Formats: sequence, C-alpha cells, structure tokens
Amino acid sequence: MRKILAGMLVLAGALLLAGGCTTTRPQWPAISQAPTDVHIQGRWVWAELIADNVEKEKAFYRDVFGWQFESRGTGTRVYTLIRADGRPIAGIVHYAKPAGAERSAKWIPLMSVPDASRAADQAAASGGKVIVKPKELPGRGEASVLADPEGAVFGVLHSATGDPLDEFPSPDTWFWMELWAKDASAMADFYRPIGAYTVARREGPGDRTEVHLTAGGYPRAGIVQVLRKDLPTTWLPYVRVKNIRKTVAAVEQAGGQVVIEPNPKIRKGKVAVFLDPLGAAIAAAEWADENEEEGKP
Repeated sequence: MRKILAGMLVLAGALLLAGGCTTTRPQWPAISQAPTDVHIQGRWVWAELIADNVEKEKAFYRDVFGWQFESRGTGTRVYTLIRADGRPIAGIVHYAKPAGAERSAKWIPLMSVPDASRAADQAAASGGKVIVKPKELPGRGEASVLADPEGAVFGVLHSATGDPLDEFPSPDTWFWMELWAKDASAMADFYRPIGAYTVARREGPGDRTEVHLTAGGYPRAGIVQVLRKDLPTTWLPYVRVKNIRKTVAAVEQAGGQVVIEPNPKIRKGKVAVFLDPLGAAIAAAEWADENEEEGKP
C-alpha cells in the first residue's frame, strides 16, 4: 500500500508542477487576491488537492464549506482554482487513480519560502526527499514538492505576487496546519530551518507531545506525536468554521466520513477530523475571532 501511495504522490507532484493548462504558456492563478509583495517564511499559504474525481470533490466541498470553483484548461490537465467567499485559497489537480489504491485524493499544503531551490536542498540535506524539483510556474512563482524524513508530503512556494494578507482567517478558510508524526521533536528539527521557525513545546490533546512552529511572530503550524506507529505521517489542514456540529452534519450529508468526532477532551470539543468522499483527510475547527466577539474593527 505504501509503495502505491508513494507512486501516486510522485505522479501527483509531477502533474502539479507540469502545468494545469493546455496552452503553450500556461499561466497559474496567483495565490493572493491582489499583489502584496510580502513573503513570510514559514507561513502556510496554499494547498493543493490531488484527486481522480474532481467533480465529486467540488460537490463535497461546495456543500460543506460553500467553496467556489473555477476551472482552467481542458481534458485531463484541467486545474481547478478554489475560492472561499471569492478569495483564492487552494487548487485541485486531477490524476488517474493507481490500481490497488484505497484512497484517491490527498491534500498537500504549501509553505512560503524565500527560495524554493534552497528549501529543497535543506530538505534533502536533513533526510527528506525532493519529489519534484523546484520549477517556475508562470503566474504562481517557484515551487517544489518535498517529503520529510517520515514521508509526509508538502510543498514550498515563493509566490510571484506575494503571500495573501496575514490576517485572522475568515470562516471556511485555512486556519491551521498540523503534522501527525511519529517523532514530533525530530520533525521539528527538520522543519525549523526550512521555515525559519522558533519551536515551542506544548501539551497536546490526550497528553501527547505537541510542538508549535512560530514564524513572523505567530504560530503557523503544529506537530502532534502520533501514538499508533502503523499510521503514516501526514499533514492535516484545518478549516475555520462557525459551528463544528453543523459542519459535522454537513460532512456526513455530503458523503464524507467523520473519523474524530468533537470531543470535550480534545480542544474543548471544537474540532473534528474527517475524510472526504475520495479519502483525503481534512479537519475543521470552530474558533472565535476575539475582535468579532468584542465588536472591534
């Protein structure tokens, strides 16, 4: 199964950087609504969904989060831009499901870096792998697909137009990135130089080891120690929602599978983890904006 998954990710990474359009000079949509010319190393600014049934994924995420979709290109090399309330947040890349694969979709998060080539070199030097070498994507920037020493796949990107505005996430947008790892401390050492992170140890859910990765003055991601050694190390993206119970109901109604229900013992019952209809893991978090609660501008 792991060999099939590895082959799937190599193929997906190749498709991701090959160009999602069929024109002679494919233009990738920028990751920000308007140019910002600001880059924050270590901030997770984008995500790509690799899936073999794009229409099924679009229907699911439209029903659960209200996302909008814009397709570019034709045939099997269509790239689908995902928007939340009109703002770009992610993309979908089509690929054909390998024979024998149990799941046919996966989320790959992308980190902002000042130099994708340097980040790839750092990853390789620290025991990671370069799945797809750094490449310039017209309109998007320089990107590379990598894997950490435990096999979790992620991307790095130096955006051509700058990162999205660094503000508190709106509902139905990315809220948090979390790595489920076998050795949280070792993985923190791996990601620290790539993201220029400051690392802080926290008490995680269920008394597990949790590490926070801080960049630009804010925590950008967490690493949670996974007790089951048979589970693969993976990045889990979180979406901010207004009501976690309503989100769970929407997931089930739309054909997803809830694998971790809201539980008072886990982050005060405000989070849930689920699989979309094609098996991609994603989480939701009900999180209040203090400024909104207090009526501040």
